[in-house]
Amino acid sequence: MAGFEELGKKLDKLTEEIKTVAQDGIERTAKEAKDWRKKLDGLGKIITKTTQEGVEWFSKETKGFGEINKLRLQMRRVEKDINDLLEQTGRKAYELHLQKKIGNIQLKSLGAKITRLKKEIETKKKRIQNLKKRS
Repeated sequence: MAGFEELGKKLDKLTEEIKTVAQDGIERTAKEAKDWRKKLDGLGKIITKTTQEGVEWFSKETKGFGEINKLRLQMRRVEKDINDLLEQTGRKAYELHLQKKIGNIQLKSLGAKITRLKKEIETKKKRIQNLKKRS
């Protein structure tokens, strides 16, 4: 019986050692999992920040391009108005020529409109340049 008692004590000791090793492993695994969680949280924050910065940059660039295109469209409309006025000026000058009544006041008025529209185009060109510099 003494042999069984000794065997029982060895098994009890072995059981305690297994429990200790298992507990150490559980604690180590829990700590490692916690460390990984912290690392992943940090990585998630970096990804979120980088993505947000990218979206903000893209939004800014897109807004600038949209405004530039809007100004270019306005410029094309103004250029069309200039061409219409030049055509009217030519027609009017021709009519007056045919009637031998070229009047400077009428030509000055059309010329003044053309000059004002050309200045408007120059202002828009400068604004486009400023927008491009900011981008």
